[in-house]
Amino acid sequence: MKTLYISDVDGTLYRGGEASLRDQTRELFSRLLQTGTAVTIASGRNLYGIYDIATESGITLPVIAYNGAAVYDFHKGKAVKIFPMEREKTRELCQLFEDVGHRYKACVFFEEEQRCLTFNQNGYRSQLWTDLARHPQNGLLYDEPVLERSISEILSGECLYIGTSGTYEQLLPIHEKACTISGVQSVMHRSPYDENKWFVDIGSDKAGKGAAALFLKEMLGAEELVTFGDNHNDIPMLEAADRCYTVPEAPEEVKSIVNGVLDDDPDCVLKFLLKEVNQQA
Repeated sequence: MKTLYISDVDGTLYRGGEASLRDQTRELFSRLLQTGTAVTIASGRNLYGIYDIATESGITLPVIAYNGAAVYDFHKGKAVKIFPMEREKTRELCQLFEDVGHRYKACVFFEEEQRCLTFNQNGYRSQLWTDLARHPQNGLLYDEPVLERSISEILSGECLYIGTSGTYEQLLPIHEKACTISGVQSVMHRSPYDENKWFVDIGSDKAGKGAAALFLKEMLGAEELVTFGDNHNDIPMLEAADRCYTVPEAPEEVKSIVNGVLDDDPDCVLKFLLKEVNQQA
């Protein structure tokens, strides 16, 4: 494999406020994959949130989920690699959210079942849920949502990340406190769908989209890694790449580190890839 292409989803493949694949986008994916191009996706979403685009697009390579805390192969129904937090760090983060009284979710991986439970705490409710996203062997939901459980239950598996959403003012103090905890990394980023909504995603300092992308590059034996992203949580993946690109509406912090800014087109990533692949043919 010469080149591995990895793209973020929300704000990069999904643009203009759309959160699903358009018919034209599916057609472009089909044309691209027919050329044998090695392409996959990386997202801050859970497995159930990334399942639809992974299956509808025809991608067969492992995908990167949970902001890089897991590399998962939907076709085999197993995690290729996970980057969980230490249990004591998970406990400390849960206690942080309990102390401030803010809602949060903890995504916890269970190896025996090869799936997660998403613990929705303090009133947090996940919206990106579908009963179609089931494990091919055991039929269990990839990220079954459970409500208001104890911290001890959260600690019963491998916590991949803890996240929350809210306004910038609500989340900044939480983000700053999380940044003082050793062994974890906190990323704060704005929603591409609502300019007033922000996210804080906290995971192991050994995780991140960059670490996951480099792992996948090595696992697949690719000579070159090319990445696409639009937001602050994509920066590690962009910096890890041999080449990287962003979309026109990306913040300046992202634009300052990439090799180029793509055209202002809803399918700018796929059209860029098809053009590059055809030029190399």
